[in-house]
Amino acid sequence: MNIVVVPKKDIDTVWPHVKDYLDKAARLSLGRFTIEEIKHNLDTKNQQLWIAFDNDKIVASAITEIMEYPKIKTLFGHFIGGIELETWKQPIVDNMAEFCRQNGCDRIEFMGRRGWGKPLKSIGWKETYRVYEYYVEN
Repeated sequence: MNIVVVPKKDIDTVWPHVKDYLDKAARLSLGRFTIEEIKHNLDTKNQQLWIAFDNDKIVASAITEIMEYPKIKTLFGHFIGGIELETWKQPIVDNMAEFCRQNGCDRIEFMGRRGWGKPLKSIGWKETYRVYEYYVEN
């Protein structure tokens, strides 16, 4: 499994291959975002587009953003979606944790529906008020 952050200059090329994964996440946002707004924010904000792929098949995509709170710096996951979760959930977390270390982040966090609880708990995440956090060791 390969996990990469897509360079900004390549996002438009990759977008058609990940749009459906992220559109499902947008629809689960209960009206907070549309897929068009997700793409706009990706283009205009300092956000990262991640893809997980095996050979030529993209199986997952995520959008993150470094967030700075008064006392911590975190990699916040805005959206994630894909297929074959068990093949990419640990590799994407490992790659995001390395990205955190390189960028001085203390943890990875994202808000999500209850269904994320079980698969994330099995790889070290902690649920805190339906915000899932993964602490990065430096």
